[in-house]
Amino acid sequence: MKERTTLERTNSKVEKIKEYPRSYRIDSEIMDVLKETLERVNKVAPKKIGEARLIKALILLSKDIDNKILLKAIKEVW
Repeated sequence: MKERTTLERTNSKVEKIKEYPRSYRIDSEIMDVLKETLERVNKVAPKKIGEARLIKALILLSKDIDNKILLKAIKEVW
């Protein structure tokens, strides 16, 4: 069996992790909520958290949110 070089191992890892840049419009009311949440989190976080990282965390948390609650929130922002 052929042993892979460090470069080959590194390249295979890069191929598995792809970033998908997106752009979304957020109105001022939602942006205010995001900023308030960010301030609240940064008060207790050991390191400063950025908006993008908070949004990613919220997206991950959405997997555990009940669909009815999620649909209700979607109707509020529609």
